[in-house]
Amino acid sequence: MPYNSKILFFVLYLFVISNKLVAAPKLNIARTLPLTQIDSLIKQKNISNDMTQLELLILYHDAIAEKHPDSIKIFKNLAILNADLGQPEDALLFTEKYIENSLDFSILNDRAYEVISDTKEYGYLNKRYLFKVTPLVFVYFYAALIGFFFMVLINFTKGANRNAKIFIGSFVGIHSLFILEFVLYMSNIQYEFPHTYRMSSAFSLLYGPLLYFYFKSITQHYKFKKIDLLHFVPTLFLLAFIIPVYSLSSQEKVKMILSIYTPYKSHGTIIFISKIISLVVYAFLIGRLLRFSKQNSDKAKVVNTQKKDKWKRTIYRIHIAYIISYIIYGISAFGAFGNLSSFIYHIQIGAMAIMIIYIAFMAYVRPGIFEHENTLQNHEGLLEKYQKSGLTNALSQELKENLIKLFVEDKIYKENNINLEILSQRLNTTRHNTSQIINEHFNINFFELINKFRIKEAINILKEDVHGSLNIIDIAYEVGYNNKVTFNKAFKKETSLTPSEFIDSQLKKNIYE
Repeated sequence: MPYNSKILFFVLYLFVISNKLVAAPKLNIARTLPLTQIDSLIKQKNISNDMTQLELLILYHDAIAEKHPDSIKIFKNLAILNADLGQPEDALLFTEKYIENSLDFSILNDRAYEVISDTKEYGYLNKRYLFKVTPLVFVYFYAALIGFFFMVLINFTKGANRNAKIFIGSFVGIHSLFILEFVLYMSNIQYEFPHTYRMSSAFSLLYGPLLYFYFKSITQHYKFKKIDLLHFVPTLFLLAFIIPVYSLSSQEKVKMILSIYTPYKSHGTIIFISKIISLVVYAFLIGRLLRFSKQNSDKAKVVNTQKKDKWKRTIYRIHIAYIISYIIYGISAFGAFGNLSSFIYHIQIGAMAIMIIYIAFMAYVRPGIFEHENTLQNHEGLLEKYQKSGLTNALSQELKENLIKLFVEDKIYKENNINLEILSQRLNTTRHNTSQIINEHFNINFFELINKFRIKEAINILKEDVHGSLNIIDIAYEVGYNNKVTFNKAFKKETSLTPSEFIDSQLKKNIYE
């Protein structure tokens, strides 16, 4: 540096110090930093720019003169100054120091950061502190919304086991809450709503019991008893254990999110271990329950149980996948997998999202899945009812084939006066045998069988009527119903739509095709 420049540099330095041009209003922040820390920050800087070094010295002397009450303000000034001078590493250093001590994220909105907006340092600050929405965040948020919608909607479905609806709805609900909390964390919205921190942790021990009692309800038509409330006692203990965290102030929770304040550091480990134990124990109980249900199903040889068995197995397998991913994540939290920790965490969230979407999808396309099963119970009732009928296997098979011919080829269901007596005469057998054939081979009663064929025929007619010119009452008469009310009721029970709604959906479909 030329001699004259050095003199000018020194004069400028003395002038600024003497007039305190950099003095700024003090922030009302109780926590201050010792001068030794400010000094260490200056020592660790490797600055070649004389003007930047001058500003640092000015700030340092200002802090000495003011007995360091504005140390946090110094960090902010240094962060903005370095950003404006295009020094991203120093800007990152002082920005983090300022945010950690002030919890003020608005500093990143300063125009000075536009200078370093293309640097990896600013990318890190943006990712850690500013609001962001990635495609993955959107998918998770969408899955959470679907889960909450299902949780409410399932309780309005008819025919399903009431207890089963409550258990599966709650099970999906807490999964959705967990995903929502993760979305708030990933998008940095949690800084704005810090009281959402660990909002799903209190329900960590409910996953296993809720799924267990759901399966118990649909496989055994089990009625929940007061003694079963003991399964939920651990959740009460967990809630009492975690209340101190919930009672923290918003600033303290933000510091916990940033990992700069860890008064309950062991809480995460304790919650993780207790959750793993709960998940594993109930996974074993559910597995045993499903094996027992499958054995009884095989013995009963009841028709139409394969879809429900597949449904249960799929839910159970996804749940097992979640448990495995959660265990691996817990291990990775201790640094066992290095940079893969984040990827592993996404696996367990992904397993949750897949389960929610799958359950909601099945509720839409196959609502009967959520009805309780009477497989063994019904079969035993049928055996007791028909064990003295004297109907041989050969005759049973012959009557079944004749029955199918009457329905498929002769379309006997179109006769509006059809009843069990007339059907028995056509089969040349007794009412008792006809009823047994329908129950054993189709697992439904006479009226359900008639309605299924009639509605199927009505659907075919409606699909062929591309212009929607037919009257609903005419279709009702055509397929065997005597009035429109009965037809509408049977149609909606079978398709979840009224005939008018079905016609509208077909017209819209034809327009777009």
